[in-house]
Amino acid sequence: MGFWVMILALISGAVLIYFSFAGQFSKIIKQISLVAGFILIAGAIFLATPSGAAFVMKIT
Repeated sequence: MGFWVMILALISGAVLIYFSFAGQFSKIIKQISLVAGFILIAGAIFLATPSGAAFVMKIT
């Protein structure tokens, strides 16, 4: 389950970053999507580490 969440977060982050550069949105929306994309990717990488997995096990 956690593996698929990590994959989904990576894909979602990549899509948000792509749309922040390629989309025809306002500057504010582009900046928000860029930041959200990087947060999703960083969260997915954190979950892949042993300390991230231990953190998730601790809070659940």
